[in-house]
Amino acid sequence: MDKQHRAIRAQLSSMAPRRAVAYIRSFELPPDEMACLVECDVRGCVQVAFEMNLSPDTVKKYRRKAYRKIASEVFE
Repeated sequence: MDKQHRAIRAQLSSMAPRRAVAYIRSFELPPDEMACLVECDVRGCVQVAFEMNLSPDTVKKYRRKAYRKIASEVFE
């Protein structure tokens, strides 16, 4: 995870869960990426993968893509 992704994750961790979800939704990410980002930061990737019938690697991929999209708007 690069420096920008860590900064986003730290920011999300510092927020109340509802506020973090609202913040993530404000970026209008594709549904799969948004769900992975929200659920991984709240409940963990393995649980999300199981519930979404995806592999943990796919969940992590969606999460990385979502972080990149948020970083491109926040840090540029």
